[in-house]
Amino acid sequence: MGPRPWKPTVELQGALDRGELAWSITLAGEISADRGAPLDLDTAIRFLPLVASERPDTYDAWACRWLARWLTESRSVTIDRAAEIAAALAELPTEPTALEAVTQAARG
Repeated sequence: MGPRPWKPTVELQGALDRGELAWSITLAGEISADRGAPLDLDTAIRFLPLVASERPDTYDAWACRWLARWLTESRSVTIDRAAEIAAALAELPTEPTALEAVTQAARG
């Protein structure tokens, strides 16, 4: 039996599950370059808890970029939902369960 084909998206999910931020960033860059497009929002949001814990000085920039993408890409944007998501993103660095609130609100 030969080696299995390397699947960077599967490897990225595993790296995010293991909390490996640096490796996840590297993989995300490769995947985005191969696709010619950014990661999907559901995958991109999984970076935020890791960034909040490992690189808190950059968290606001990451969270704002994610929110800006959601505002642009979502088909069901309302000011109320945007405010709810922004509030949950602001809480995420100190309240990890806020990630669930963000994902629920983002899906509508």
